[in-house]
Amino acid sequence: MRALSAKPIRGCLKAAVLFILTASVCVNAHAQAQSYPSRPITVVIPNAPGGSSDPIAQIVAAKMTESWGQQVVLEHRAGANGLIGYNAARTRTPDGYTLFLGNDSQMVTTPHLMPDLGYYDRHFAPVIRGVNIEYVLAVHPSIPVTSVPELINYFRANPGKVSYAHTGTASIHQLSMEMLKMAGNIPVEDVVGVPYKGSGQYLIDMVSGEVKLAYGGLPQTMPFVRSGKLRALAVGSLKRLDAAPGLPTIAEIYPGFETNSSWDYFAPIGTPPDIIAKLNAEINRILALPDVRERMLSQALYPLGGTPQELAVRMKSDYDKWGAIIHKLGLKLES
Repeated sequence: MRALSAKPIRGCLKAAVLFILTASVCVNAHAQAQSYPSRPITVVIPNAPGGSSDPIAQIVAAKMTESWGQQVVLEHRAGANGLIGYNAARTRTPDGYTLFLGNDSQMVTTPHLMPDLGYYDRHFAPVIRGVNIEYVLAVHPSIPVTSVPELINYFRANPGKVSYAHTGTASIHQLSMEMLKMAGNIPVEDVVGVPYKGSGQYLIDMVSGEVKLAYGGLPQTMPFVRSGKLRALAVGSLKRLDAAPGLPTIAEIYPGFETNSSWDYFAPIGTPPDIIAKLNAEINRILALPDVRERMLSQALYPLGGTPQELAVRMKSDYDKWGAIIHKLGLKLES
């Protein structure tokens, strides 16, 4: 009788060991997801308090804390157009206890300026779309204009005398203003941008008149408009908005003009899929609550939700759209 070869036996043993190890990892990951969360969760936010991320960050954190019985902590890490917060979050342990509340600036525009950084999916996994933010073009009352055409004419009559606020190179604030200048055939150097760490900070300077103009999110800008401290000229959506009654759209003057952004949830790459699924289900539940929707909509925030895959598709679309504009403008990172 011929002896059995040792090679097939060793192969079978290796396969069996690999199967056991793989099964063990799957069981452990599933058990980890079932017990998640067992301690506080940190949400890293890449801007200063007072910005457009505040409503969704605070509302979702409160609801998650209430539902899961674990504190959800908001950690603001502002600066460098969101990269300080981005880098802080991406280097954390991918265990579901750190989330990143990101927007277009960090996730889809900055990679065009920093090829070494790469597209966001090198560092983060998509969790869920959060809220859509519409924007409004506003000026300090000292500028004698009440419409977009009047503003464009004011630019032409006062080259180099007007500056606008934005939240960093290739931020939606800056890209939108540059798009408006392009639409009105205003030379780049005639109206220059002034970078700030966040909208909460530049609004203070706008109210004081230190900077005269900004294209900012409705949630944080409209209270100053309603109080008479700023004057709104138009919104950046394709259709007029209930949250900005009486305001025309920029698209009514320049057809097709539309710019908005969103705040969305991401987790460091390598976070277990079961935990991402659990986070996705919980935030979807929260965004669908009637009281949450009412609070969001009252602040001109439009709840989104959906699957991680839908967020990934939105990010790729925005990456292509804004990338074309960034390269056309020749924008570079500030040194």
